[in-house]
Order: sequence, then C-alpha cells, then structure tokens
Amino acid sequence: MEMGYIIIAVLAIPLAFAIGLMIANSVHQKQLAQLNQDVLQHLNLQNWQFRGYDFNVKLKSSKAVEDYSHIKLFKDNRDLINAAYARLEDKASYADILSAFLQNNEYKNQPMYSTLEETLTRDLKTLHTFNVYVSYVSPAGRSSNQKILQIDKADIDALIQDPSLIMGKAEYNKFIKEQNQEMLNQKCHLFYEKVNNIIDTANSYREKLINKDDQNELDRLISSLFDKTVNSIKKIKTPDSEEWDVIEKIITSIDGSVKQVIDKNQQILDYYDSPEFEQIKSTCNALMDSQRDFNEYINEKAQSISALFGSRVVRGETEINDEYNYIRPYKKSITPFTAEVSAQVFASAENSPLEYIVKTFYPNKDQYPIQIQKLQFLVEELETLKDAKEIIEAYKKDYQQYLTDVPAFIMENDEDGFYSRLGFANISENILTVEYKFSYTSNGGMAQRSFVVPMTEETIVKLIEMLQSKLTMSAFAKEQRALMTSKLRQFIKERDNFTCKICGNSTYNEPNLLLEIDHIVSVADGGCTVENNLQTLCWKCNRQKGKKSMVV
Repeated sequence: MEMGYIIIAVLAIPLAFAIGLMIANSVHQKQLAQLNQDVLQHLNLQNWQFRGYDFNVKLKSSKAVEDYSHIKLFKDNRDLINAAYARLEDKASYADILSAFLQNNEYKNQPMYSTLEETLTRDLKTLHTFNVYVSYVSPAGRSSNQKILQIDKADIDALIQDPSLIMGKAEYNKFIKEQNQEMLNQKCHLFYEKVNNIIDTANSYREKLINKDDQNELDRLISSLFDKTVNSIKKIKTPDSEEWDVIEKIITSIDGSVKQVIDKNQQILDYYDSPEFEQIKSTCNALMDSQRDFNEYINEKAQSISALFGSRVVRGETEINDEYNYIRPYKKSITPFTAEVSAQVFASAENSPLEYIVKTFYPNKDQYPIQIQKLQFLVEELETLKDAKEIIEAYKKDYQQYLTDVPAFIMENDEDGFYSRLGFANISENILTVEYKFSYTSNGGMAQRSFVVPMTEETIVKLIEMLQSKLTMSAFAKEQRALMTSKLRQFIKERDNFTCKICGNSTYNEPNLLLEIDHIVSVADGGCTVENNLQTLCWKCNRQKGKKSMVV
C-alpha cells in the first residue's frame, strides 16, 4: 500500500510541473498579447505588417530554382517592378517606425518586452528587401527545392534606369529607338527654350527701342534666329548630331547681339534722363520758340505720308508653325504696305511689280480717281519734305554752339531722336523712302523671300499712269493732267520769284523759308495740276489756307 502511494507521488511531480508550466505560458502569452496590442495602438498600427514573403514563384524543375534570379522574375512579371518598388518604399517607412520605437519607448520594463523586441528586430532584417519565395515540388512530392530571393532597392533602380536588361532583342531595338527619339525631343525642347528666351527678351524691349534702326536690327536678328535655328532644329535626326554645336553657337551669337541692341538703347535712355541733357534742352527751348510752329507743321506732314497710299495689306506677326507650338511668336512690325503672297504670285510680281501693286493694293477700280489724286499729292508732299529737310539741317548748324559735350554715341546712334527731343521736326529716310513689299513664306516656314518696290517720283508717276490707263475713257479724260514733277515745282518757284503770293515773304528775306506749290483751285474741287492753277506759298500761308479749307 505504501509502495502505491510512492508511485503516485513520483508521477504527480512532473504532472504538476507541466501544469505549472502551462499556466505560466498562458500568462506569458496573455502578457505578450496585451503588450502587442498596447504597442500597436501606441504606433497607430492595425497589425504587425510585412511578415512572410512578398511574392511566391513555383517552378517546374529543381534546376530552374537554382538558376532563378531577379532578372528572370521581372522579365516574366513586368508589372511587378513598380509594385515591388512601391512595396519597398512602404517597408522602409515601416522600418523607420519600428527602429524609432526600439530605440526609445516606455515599454522596456514591461514583462515580455524582450520577446517583442526580439521579434521586431527579426522583422527589421526583412524590411529592406523584396523577398521572393522560389520553390519546386515534384508531381509525386518525392523531391523539392526552394530558395529565397532578396531583392533590394538598388536592384530595382538598375532595372528602372536600364529596362533593356529585361527585354528581348526586338523589344530592345524598339526601346532604343524610342529612347533616342525621347532624347531628341528633349534636346529640341531645350534649344526651343533657348530660342524662346531670346524672343521673350525681344518682345519685352522692342517697343521700348527709341531708334527705328535698332528696331529694324532687332527684327533682322529675330528673323535670322528663326531661319538659322528653328528650321534647322526640325531637320536634326539624332540627339548627338554635331549640328547642335553649330546651332548653339548661332543662338549664343544672336543672343549677344540682341543684348547689345538693348544695352545700347538703355545707354541712350540713361543719357536723356541725365542732368546734362536737361541743361541742353533747357537752353534750346528758348531758341526753339520762333521755329516751333514750323517743326510742328513738318511733323504733321511727315506723319500723314502713309495715309496717302492705297489700302494697307498686312500679314500677322512673325510665327513659326510647329505641331506642338513650342516657339512663341515674335511681335515683329512689318512694312505698312506688305503683301504675303503665294510662290506663283511672288514670281509674277517680281517680273511685273507695278502691275501687281495695282492688283494687290488697289483692288477697287471705283477708288482709282481718289487714289490718283492721293498719289499726285504724295509727290508734292515728298518734295516739300525734301526741301524742309535741307532747312532743318541748316537750323541744326545754327545750334551747334549750344550742343557742347554731347556724347559721341548719342550722335552716332540716335541723332534724329536727339534733335527730335530738342523740338526739331524729324524727317527720317524711312519717311522719304516709301515702299511696297511682296513677301513669300512656304507652309513650313523653311523658305522665305521678299522684295520691295521703292516709291520714287518716277515710280509714282508710272503707277499713276497705270491706274489712269485702267479707267474708262471718260474718267481717264477727266483725270488726265500734268503731274507735279520736280521740274514743274522749280518752274513755278522761279516764275513767282521765290516769293509767297499771299504774304510777300521770300527766300531773299528769309534764306531758310520753306516754299510750297499750292493748287489755287484744290484738286478735291476739280483743280488741275497745270501752270495757271499753281502758285508759290510759304509754309505758314499754305498752312492757314489749308485750315480755312477744312472749316469751309
């Protein structure tokens, strides 16, 4: 009986130990579960993430497992590259959270923390790679093979930067072609932007340029920019062509020239804002009083010249047509009477310019009588302005003693502007040289040609005769009259002894007196350009007569 108790006692000892161990484990599991829950809540996480493999691959042979690589993985699963990259970024963010927690937290003294710390440390070792479980199991299950691919961000970056690593030959050739095209497009855009920067600068400053010649030079530079760069860029076929270096030099050169024009203009403006110029202007203002009306009168005549022509035919601002609208337009001004025509019309106009001036700029035959009168008057006005220009040059000589210390660059670059600011009438060669212009631009803008027909006295006379020849016989007879030629003007002045027929003033009394030839009965009232209807008037009397005619 005592032996039975002994046996029972001996058996009860490990059983009690096992039961105690079970109870202890249960307590530890509860403590660990509670700690996990508290920490997850503290970290604002739903669960411990990224445990296990990121991707699984099953292969058909044990040898395939051994040879399997991340190149093969992504070659067979192209869409996985971006997904793997995104998962690694998520894992990296998660790793930062765990690392920060393990370095410093308030749970280190709690029971089971060491177990949690060990588990999280083990998790951290898997968070910096994309982990792929690669396996093979034979159909009967008798043999197997497996391995784990650990792919880091550098491996994926290499594939993203060079996708050719996972391409077949045909796909690789297509990729290279597309890559070269993309590089070419980027290079085109880069050079287009350089061109745009120059155009933007030119657009910003063009209207601020005080010198007409500088505006023309800016127009020429931008036109050259279009011709030598934009059209050439379109023709380049490869991103490494040597032509890019040539275009770069052209752009740099034109950019420098544009800035020189702008800098020169600013230097002139700075002088006009200076006390030195203000002093000269103040001195000349007192001297200018006696000539102010004369200068205003001549300026009025100069400004009215363009109104004496036929209908204005103009084209839009300078543009380059490209399918992506990369190049911004340049707001270039053009000759007031410019016709943009086809290649066929351009060739014909070169052979018969006056005929095509009539066709293009004088399309309405009913307006011929009025336009003939305007052209006749234009001859007279141009002759008057030529005389006035000589008088103004004489006045300028009288002022030289007061124009001391004027910088040479002002007289070299803006002489007309300088005298205009002092009050002198400005009769530039642009006013005295009126012209019609024909221009041709191909559809792609690759070819551009133009020519002008200057309106000299001889050309205007021929134009009038051509307009008259197209009138009906009755209209022709009515409009036929002698023209106000230079010879006729001089004859009338000599006949009247260079003396105004109204006030009696003459060039004998006033050497710089401007004399004009006046129609006694105006052309508008049916008066003809013949000797007995012409008289010599000084500019003041002619101006007063004109004002009275407007009142009547």
